[in-house]
Amino acid sequence: MLSRCFESLQRQTCKRFEWIIVDDGSTDDTQNAISGFCTDSFPIINISKENGGKHTALNEAHPYLHGKYVLILDSDDYLTDTAVEEVLTAWKDYDSVQEVGVVTFLRGKTKDDPLCEAERYNTPVDFLPIRRRIIFSTDCCEVIRTELFKQYPFPVFNGERFISECALWNRVGRTHKCVYINSVICICEYLEGGLTRSGRSMRIRNPQGGMFTSNLRMDRKNTLKERIKSGFLYTCYGCFAKKSIKQQLKQCDHPILAACCVPFGYAMYCIWKRKYN
Repeated sequence: MLSRCFESLQRQTCKRFEWIIVDDGSTDDTQNAISGFCTDSFPIINISKENGGKHTALNEAHPYLHGKYVLILDSDDYLTDTAVEEVLTAWKDYDSVQEVGVVTFLRGKTKDDPLCEAERYNTPVDFLPIRRRIIFSTDCCEVIRTELFKQYPFPVFNGERFISECALWNRVGRTHKCVYINSVICICEYLEGGLTRSGRSMRIRNPQGGMFTSNLRMDRKNTLKERIKSGFLYTCYGCFAKKSIKQQLKQCDHPILAACCVPFGYAMYCIWKRKYN
């Protein structure tokens, strides 16, 4: 799929970017494909590592980042022809506004078919609570300041190979605002077996990551409904991680809320354990 992404980068109306490819232990001849990517228009940095999951691949990129902003592309994504130009134009208005940490564009099936929407555009807003109207996915196309991206590396748990990107965005959202831009710049096609479609069973297989993000989502900046739902999930994932209730509450930043959610979270664990074997 990378060749499609490469072709979209070659078509960019603005070439002020670098492309960092992190090959996370793939087995689909990725390195051979990358060897054929030749261009003088922008630098290509190729990093190969043992498989550890997308979050470890993002961490691996930190030392190689030279630009002011970071845009994350999955292997099944590619950019619209004006994407880089739109990103730099948008950041001109907010680069000096220190409270803005992220400028977020839209993903879509096509340029005119967005997969998500926001309540307000072109103004700084609280990051996560502002999203609404889920069409197919809550995925947007975030462009984050490089220093913030480096400030919040993804936690890595032994034996686990997945953690939601919320582990980054929820931490950034505690201290910084976001500006949504009503423009699709990233075209995505969710592959069978990809992270987005692997769903709940994948999260159950990586429960410590689920505990981490659920703990973040219990933050008071989120809605009460979101906090309670996250409390259920915290207990549920904690049980899959084989942690006692006492251990779970000790690790939690919101132990009173988590304690109130224990009966419902444990019931969810019992249901999911049967459903997902």
